[in-house]
Amino acid sequence: MSTDEQTAAVARGVLPSYFADYWADEERLAPFREAVRATYISGLDENLVPDAIDDRAALKELTVPALVVVGRHDVICGMRWGLELDELIPQSRLLVLENSGHMGHVEEPELFAASVRGFVLATASAS
Repeated sequence: MSTDEQTAAVARGVLPSYFADYWADEERLAPFREAVRATYISGLDENLVPDAIDDRAALKELTVPALVVVGRHDVICGMRWGLELDELIPQSRLLVLENSGHMGHVEEPELFAASVRGFVLATASAS
């Protein structure tokens, strides 16, 4: 990939894997898939070496409220990463969306929105 068009085509191609069961809900999700646009950004540094970023060591220093949201069927940033974030971020809260992949806000929008709203209200009132 080296263009926006190629990046978007690849993104549309892999998008079904971001859902717990894209094919069971393809009629509703197909317009979402077709609307995907992307911008090509190289993952290489100035020496053409992969530019890996790992900020996990800094997470223990966070002092802001954090809600970690993970979909049970997420193949991109799944349970392993959600559990690790929850463990590394002090006093974080973990929300596992049992019927979602990477797109929990699309797959379980009511639960997602209610959980985010509840988290915001609880942490705002604690301030």
